[in-house]
Amino acid sequence: MDRIMAVCVVTLFLMSTGSILTFSKEETLTEIFVFPEPEIKEKNGYVQVLMENASYVRRPGMPVIPFYKKVYVLPFASRVSVSCDVRGVREIETTGNAATAHPFFSYGGTHEWSHDNGKEPVWYSHRMAAGIKDGRHVNYLIVNFYPVQYGEGNVLFASNYTLKIRYTTGGYTEHDAYDMVIICPWTYTFAMNRLAAHRESQGVSTKVVSLFDIYSGRYFEGNGRDNAEKIKYFIKNAVEEWGIQHVLLVGDTMRVPSRTVYAYDGSEPSFLSDLYYADVFDAEGAFSSWDTNSNGYFGEYNHSGNKDVMDIYPDVYVARLPCRNMIEAFFVVSKIMRYDATEKGEWFNRFVVVAGDSFNDSSWGTDYIEGEITTAKSVEYMAGFEAVKLWASLGTLTKERILSEFTEGAGFIHFDGHGSYLSWATHPVHDYHTWVGISVQDMPAIKNTGRPAVVMIGGCHTGQIGMLYECFGYRLIRKSGGAIATVGYTSLSWGADDDVNGNGDPDIIEYASGYLNTLFFKQYGVNHAHTLGQMWGDAITEYLHNSPVEWNDAFLDVWDAKTVESWILMGDPSLLIE
Repeated sequence: MDRIMAVCVVTLFLMSTGSILTFSKEETLTEIFVFPEPEIKEKNGYVQVLMENASYVRRPGMPVIPFYKKVYVLPFASRVSVSCDVRGVREIETTGNAATAHPFFSYGGTHEWSHDNGKEPVWYSHRMAAGIKDGRHVNYLIVNFYPVQYGEGNVLFASNYTLKIRYTTGGYTEHDAYDMVIICPWTYTFAMNRLAAHRESQGVSTKVVSLFDIYSGRYFEGNGRDNAEKIKYFIKNAVEEWGIQHVLLVGDTMRVPSRTVYAYDGSEPSFLSDLYYADVFDAEGAFSSWDTNSNGYFGEYNHSGNKDVMDIYPDVYVARLPCRNMIEAFFVVSKIMRYDATEKGEWFNRFVVVAGDSFNDSSWGTDYIEGEITTAKSVEYMAGFEAVKLWASLGTLTKERILSEFTEGAGFIHFDGHGSYLSWATHPVHDYHTWVGISVQDMPAIKNTGRPAVVMIGGCHTGQIGMLYECFGYRLIRKSGGAIATVGYTSLSWGADDDVNGNGDPDIIEYASGYLNTLFFKQYGVNHAHTLGQMWGDAITEYLHNSPVEWNDAFLDVWDAKTVESWILMGDPSLLIE
């Protein structure tokens, strides 16, 4: 959404933000922005700066800074230069120090993370990214304006910006030989050929490719330093030569590797990321290695002072079925085919939300029931669905009720709380020593054959593939589980409490995992993305549009990078949900 208050001059006709610009090869765009006067408020002895319709940079230990963004959608592989003239800078006197952001909390325990050193943002910044929009590859130019700078006893305010963009289009050609590629061990190909034939019958052109085919270079030259990079190079070639939009990885990490990423949040030095396979292009259309400093560590951020600069936008929709053997693969395919063939009755229109009081926020002067706030936001996006609320505040949150609502059947389920790779749980209101939830041991009690749900699991490690035992998210997908697909985290997931920007919306739904999880439902209920892969990919894209990951300080953006990198979709990305 365009948050800028006034657009005064445009030298070329500009469609609304988010539309694809289809100009001739060399173009110049000039745009003038005038920002509203900031409101200076005092809260608990600290100064808050509020601006109408602004977003806010929330970095623990740093002043909360308003910003506005503009997203331009350009032809893929465009070459872009940006300049900005800032005018009308003046000083506004204040009393007291700037309000700073509280630490983030993880959904896996009591870890806190904060950092009190860093650089203030400049007056504006811009970044380029490659991505996918409406089935076509594009470039995003994201411009962030920071009209307020904090000083000692004052703030500086810039009211006028003149932005000039020069770009040359790249001439990329889209292909359409296949819609989806399924990548799996050779022993799984029989089961996956069943799924491919099923998808073909629905008009989704699908090709099954074994790992042996990739490693031996059967279709494309086998580039890559290790097996994960060979798979990623294959995906890039398949996008360019075949036009694929969906990639299904089938197999656990011992068979189909994930990428170990070194984005250090102060608690975990590394974690696994399948987004690595989705972000195949850098902003210039070249291969995105995730190892831009070529030291053999991928996705570095705050890793021994090193960082790799990536755009982390998905260029293709990637999901995984972490099946451990061919029997599991066969039964999961049967479950998917049965779901497609089942008429969606009244059960599908049920949206079950499961949540409680995630954090003790009393020290900050707030009394939020974070999980219920988050799931209520998801319900808000899903108009037309019957909300079944298993909430601590309503007295409906029990293990037995969770299992019975699974058995009843639902189109969607949203858990929000704490997790591990074997369980999910949360707290009753104000009772932070009591846990209520379910574990993988409870799942045999779910009896919803033919009525499985798409399940969002908000909490740490609920999608942690690569463990000895199957994780919570995958256990739900198996033959006797209650889900057709799940979304979870391979690592710690982070949440923000309080309302440090003073805009009236709790930070739990404006930042980090609480924000990203609700965007998944926004893509379905508001933006009408009805395939799993598009819901996942478009949610990440919207998150990154609004949460600046600018790679300018290794401490300050790490949780935003980690939030999207560890967010894993398990299921068939081409699955149509309607």
